Amino acid sequence: MFLRFLQKIISFGVDETMEQAVVNRAKRINFYYLVLITVLTISTLYSSIAGISPLNIFNVIALVIALVSFIFLPAGRRSDLSSMLVLLLSAFIFLGEYLYIIDVSPILVMAFFLLFPLGAVSVSGRHGIYVPIVLGIATIILNLIPQVETNITLDLFNALLFFTSYALVLGVSIYIERTNSELLTKLKDSMSQVEHKMLEKDEFISKLSHKLRTSLSNIALINSLVHDERLSSEQKELMETLKASTNLLIKDVNNIVEIASPGIVDYKRSITSFDLTAVLEESIGILKSGGSSMEDISISRLDKLKNFIIGDPGLVRSLIVNIFYGVNDYRTDTNPVQIQIRSLKESPSHVRLEIAFKVSTINGIALVDHVRSLQQGNARTGSTLTNAFTLLLESESTLSAVPENQGASLSFFQDFTKDPTKIASPKGGASLETTEPGRPGIALKDAKILLVEDNVINQKIVLLSLNKLVNRIDVASNGKQALEMFGLKQYDLILMDIMMPIMDGIVATQKIREIESTGDRHVPIVAVTANALAGDRENCLAAGVDDYIAKPFTTEMLIRKMRNWLA
Repeated sequence: MFLRFLQKIISFGVDETMEQAVVNRAKRINFYYLVLITVLTISTLYSSIAGISPLNIFNVIALVIALVSFIFLPAGRRSDLSSMLVLLLSAFIFLGEYLYIIDVSPILVMAFFLLFPLGAVSVSGRHGIYVPIVLGIATIILNLIPQVETNITLDLFNALLFFTSYALVLGVSIYIERTNSELLTKLKDSMSQVEHKMLEKDEFISKLSHKLRTSLSNIALINSLVHDERLSSEQKELMETLKASTNLLIKDVNNIVEIASPGIVDYKRSITSFDLTAVLEESIGILKSGGSSMEDISISRLDKLKNFIIGDPGLVRSLIVNIFYGVNDYRTDTNPVQIQIRSLKESPSHVRLEIAFKVSTINGIALVDHVRSLQQGNARTGSTLTNAFTLLLESESTLSAVPENQGASLSFFQDFTKDPTKIASPKGGASLETTEPGRPGIALKDAKILLVEDNVINQKIVLLSLNKLVNRIDVASNGKQALEMFGLKQYDLILMDIMMPIMDGIVATQKIREIESTGDRHVPIVAVTANALAGDRENCLAAGVDDYIAKPFTTEMLIRKMRNWLA
């Protein structure tokens, strides 16, 4: 029990999501505060009992300053100011012990004097060493003035011995601080170099994958173009062998990318297309495994979502679990925690969901105050609500709390992009849906198509693949040109490459959707790209594309997708 209480004091104002170096320093400052407050408390009690009024007043003032600084200037948020205050306060106490005649052994006071530089460096680094230096100079001056009556008076020999030792301790402290700073700098530089090398490797793998997929796609499309009745059986067999070899090479490229570049794959896995119903069921499963039952939770859906949504399902799960545990701690009856989900804003492509937690409790005000303290920056280490609040800040959202008649309500919002290619079934499964309901059908040969592709060879191959089936195809060499052409002509479908100069396909798609948001027009955009790493599909859908084709692909697949969106 005592050790847990001690740990809470040392961790006061410390958020474990901070950098480890900051956390360690804040804990050292808090430990220093703890020692200082303990010493001052004992000294205050002693001076009160002994009737030493000047010392008692000094101790009380110092104790109040220490407590106020510890509470209102937490080391986790104001480490520089907090550390300097505690050092200055310590220096004044040492000076007071040196000056005032009390029943404390001079040897004990001098021992603490010698330890002070090491403590100063541990809590405040190179800036902290100036405080013991000033203290040492002040002590030397006081010792040299014979008119000043002090608690400790050193003769010439003892003064030389003590202040030489003090100077040596100062030198050792400065050496330790500089060594630690150099090691920390080297460690940061080493980490930066490793991260930079990993980033370069990931970028190289990504570009290599893009180039290989583009070339392989061209081979596959050419294979489809020449594969007709004019070929002899022997030539057809050779083309089939070429096609099979191309498919094997595609698999090898995929394996190389996943093994050689885990950084890209892991990073982009956080954004994916998911069914909210399935994520809610997974969250309930986590809560039940932690001891909660169905009687503790009530979920109501008011959002009427039909599509999968694109975002981070892990984030949604973590928020639901952490906030549930946070509000459940305040529950005072058997009524379940009600989780309500509704749409705050919704458009054909985006939705903002609000997830609210309503708890029946007589401690509603305390729960609201807890959340408001988080909003004011007073995080409680280890609190599940603190964890949720931190996650929401990172996702550009926030946690709100309002009191209610019989409890309190906590809520947060998250923005998602709808995945038009997947419809959520009542049981949380997925059914593919690639047509746009209510849109008049257009025959492929009559459709006006815009092909956005910067590679001239790729343009020619796609045009050769489609020219027998489509009468009107315009070509744009980059996103900026596509945007200009979109403003001048009415297109029925856009085939959009992603990696392009001047303006890439992601930005071009976003700008097209911004233009469309002012009216009721919606042109299907199909991303045709060699960006096929984990998460690329979801990133494209999040930008506003309606469908996604990864290179390499076949002519049949491209035509099928186009007909589906034009139907």
